[in-house]
Amino acid sequence: MVLRLMPYTLSAYGLTDIGLVRQNNEDVWGYLPEHHLYVLADGMGGHQAGEVAAREAIVFLCSHIRKFLEENQVETLNLHQIQHIISLAIEDTNHFVHEMSLSHDLLKGMGTTLCCLYFHNESVIYAHVGDSRIYRLRHHRLEQLTQDHSLLRELVDHGKIESEEKGGVLYKNIITRAIGTEVQIEPAVNVALTELGDIYLLCTDGLTDLLTKAEIENFLNQPYTVEEKVRSLIHAAKQKGGYDNITVVLVEVAEDENKNISR
Repeated sequence: MVLRLMPYTLSAYGLTDIGLVRQNNEDVWGYLPEHHLYVLADGMGGHQAGEVAAREAIVFLCSHIRKFLEENQVETLNLHQIQHIISLAIEDTNHFVHEMSLSHDLLKGMGTTLCCLYFHNESVIYAHVGDSRIYRLRHHRLEQLTQDHSLLRELVDHGKIESEEKGGVLYKNIITRAIGTEVQIEPAVNVALTELGDIYLLCTDGLTDLLTKAEIENFLNQPYTVEEKVRSLIHAAKQKGGYDNITVVLVEVAEDENKNISR
């Protein structure tokens, strides 16, 4: 296996917390550091089926993408091709989880959100299904890269509600797209250029339901390590109630100190 040489280094840390109210944790995150892939899921369904859906989705997607990357010369592929491959991998993950939900009564109707980051040369491919989010902090300003697959987001888009903030949680908690709940799904998959100093945040709604965008931005701009920023965000969400599971994954893009060293 040949690892890709990146024009930068990635510093990452992830943590999941059960919160202060829930009896079990249905959030799961995973990563393939050798392939620069980071994934997060927030499961749904009774009898711990949500936990099963999230865990199986993460394991299947990571295994699927690892197998492809290790069997192919990824450097020969362009961004459009890799974007298509990730989209297909998520669709296959949906099929796998959906089939599993039909295999046992206790798993019936289970599903999960899913979001992922894949870094390739100077670009990052980001994808999601559901309302787990991906943000980017660039030049100290936070931008939400993904748009929730929720009824609230649709109502805002159609002008029925002025903004998500004014819509409350009533419609937000109605997810319009999730892994495993339907035979087929269409993931949102996009590409962006990276810049040195970028910070990418993957998180579940246990964080974003309790902290505002401005509050998250403030924490990410503090002179903390990646781990300290993750722990601070989770602590702040718990201070505000922590009524859901909270998962945060941060990835910082830094200059490669060895870039001028011959390899």
